[in-house]
Amino acid sequence: MRELVRMSELELDPALLATLRELEEHDVEFVLVGDVAKAIYDDGGFVDGVAIVPGSYRRNVDRLCNALLALDARLGVAGVAGEQPFELRRGADLRELSPCTFMTVQADVDVNFEPAGTRGYRDLFDDAAHIRLGPGVNPLVASPEDLLRIDRGSAPMLAPAQPPAALPPEPHGRSGQQIRASRA
Repeated sequence: MRELVRMSELELDPALLATLRELEEHDVEFVLVGDVAKAIYDDGGFVDGVAIVPGSYRRNVDRLCNALLALDARLGVAGVAGEQPFELRRGADLRELSPCTFMTVQADVDVNFEPAGTRGYRDLFDDAAHIRLGPGVNPLVASPEDLLRIDRGSAPMLAPAQPPAALPPEPHGRSGQQIRASRA
């Protein structure tokens, strides 16, 4: 049986680090959210991809497209990479696709320009902090409060309360006719 040891530092999968490094090498402005950000604050956890909130101005979207091209990204549909590579070079506007997931040679990249409960990159930027995760990997990470706000904003909406299908029986076993008669 393998003994579990709590790590004093967060160790991310090399594929996740490589994905974040590629985004940073292309000068993509983004705030890291999702499982990786939560794992940073919780000193670990299970992480299956990178979730980012990029700046939505055109030059940054172009840099994001170039980074995704370098990662051989394919637009994911229901967790499966599309058969044809997404044409990121033709001036694709990722803002129109958002939220979306790209499957890459390294790790999945979830892109959402305005997660629920936020107004996007500028909203998250103020309280985010640069955190060093490895050589050349210093992403801007959303604050724990903002991560909680995103989680609350994306919680499923509860259905409005519905009246009961049948009214409960009247007290003391009186029928509707008896009640109407006593009111007359």
